[in-house]
Amino acid sequence: MKHRRIIIFCLCLFSVFFSKAQRVYSPNSALASGSWYKISVAASGIYKIDIPFLNTLGINTNGLASSSIRLYGNGGQMLSEANAGLWQDDLKENAIQVVDGGDGILNGADYLVFYAQGPDIWAKDSVNQRFSHQKNLYADKAYYFITIGGNGKRVAAAPLLTAPSITINSFSERIYHEFDAVNFLGSGKEWYGEEFANAPGKLLSRQFSISIPNYISNTPILIQSRLASRSVGNNSRFEIAINDQPAGQINISATGSGLYDLFAREVDGVVTASSAQNNINIRYTYTPGSFNAQGWLNWFELFTRSALSLNGVSQLHFRDWQSVGSNNGEFIIR
Repeated sequence: MKHRRIIIFCLCLFSVFFSKAQRVYSPNSALASGSWYKISVAASGIYKIDIPFLNTLGINTNGLASSSIRLYGNGGQMLSEANAGLWQDDLKENAIQVVDGGDGILNGADYLVFYAQGPDIWAKDSVNQRFSHQKNLYADKAYYFITIGGNGKRVAAAPLLTAPSITINSFSERIYHEFDAVNFLGSGKEWYGEEFANAPGKLLSRQFSISIPNYISNTPILIQSRLASRSVGNNSRFEIAINDQPAGQINISATGSGLYDLFAREVDGVVTASSAQNNINIRYTYTPGSFNAQGWLNWFELFTRSALSLNGVSQLHFRDWQSVGSNNGEFIIR
């Protein structure tokens, strides 16, 4: 039996190493040759690069062939913590769009645009038809690299679809707030934000002003919060109000006083409300359960519906759970 276990273990190790050996790696880094110029972005979106900006990087733009401009980057999200996660061993080239007037030379007011993914991302929640934000714990910028040479990758023209089965003029809005200020243990990757306490210089109530561009008036607003409390011996709670109207409360169980008891308890809670205006004031009020109790806001996420409109916004990121599954949808942007 002992020999059988050894054989099985060796076969498992062989399988792991064999599967690893089948992976194809890049023969060399994209950065191994040529001149490279590093740029950063703080958030996901469409970015424009013009000739003056290229000059500030040190790129000679005199007679620069627009086809030779190339952009590389893998986005700014955190790497997967799972061994089976998706991994890339080198920078990948990103498709860009160059506006050069059709002469093939970058000059005058010509420019290029590209989509960049920032350091923070949203993961889809298909079950609840929502999203969950993932804040990058290690960086507040994403980095991309420009090089000159060869023929760069370009955005391909998309085919024009006709006869849509559904037209869409609103989308699933999502906004989050997370402020990393304190780490309870001085270790690990969990950080908390605003503190609530009934003590000198502390606050029991805090308000957050959120502007929702093109919010559809009186559409339900869902707020999911992650909150923590340290209240020894007695339960505590947070009351949430939207535009001074009570939206609900989140109760948090007491902590113990023992040496090995939890320092604080954390809960997730959801409240819903609506508003007649697009400026939303969210107020959290903490009710401590014991002397010297403390509460913390980890983060909150806001979900509602907004109109597909460029009115008052410089960029429009949109997605729509309500039209998922339709054969051919047409988004109409006002």
